[in-house]
Amino acid sequence: MEIDVNQLKISIGDKYKIFIDRQQTHVASRKLISLLPVVYLYELNDARPRMTINKLLSFFKATYDITRWDNNVLEFRTKSFWKSQYECQVGDDSYSIYGHTGRKFSIFKNDTQVAWWGKNGVTWFEGDNYKIIADKNADIDLLISFCLIADNFSSESHGGNTLTIDLGNIGPQARKFDLEWQPK
Repeated sequence: MEIDVNQLKISIGDKYKIFIDRQQTHVASRKLISLLPVVYLYELNDARPRMTINKLLSFFKATYDITRWDNNVLEFRTKSFWKSQYECQVGDDSYSIYGHTGRKFSIFKNDTQVAWWGKNGVTWFEGDNYKIIADKNADIDLLISFCLIADNFSSESHGGNTLTIDLGNIGPQARKFDLEWQPK
């Protein structure tokens, strides 16, 4: 399965159009007035958020709470700031998110890879674009939420830029990117 997350930066606040296998299925938007960022993920044409992503006060670490549509709250936390490694416990399942050299991330569920995403390096008059490659039975809302958190955490500016260049991660990595991995 292929999920495209396309950020619209020229608009007021961050907005995203999300496509699964080239068909738009979700939208996301950042709350305009709030002390810390709040991002809402919606299914297309649904007024109730599937996920609400709240950034918590923390210096240098990605610390977010993800509230699902059923009010279940998930904690997304930094495991290693220097190696871009993150964790999220979802019931009995443990998700690990690894940043790699460049602009790639891998997602593991219970130590088995279920997805990865890459980010574009250069944009003109646009926001960031992420392409997630995932197993067919993966939790789509959760994968999109992880990607939106990475975008929110790494964004230095939320205004519209004419040209954006992202060199990606140049530091150490907790786990090497698996070039052989294929979605199931």
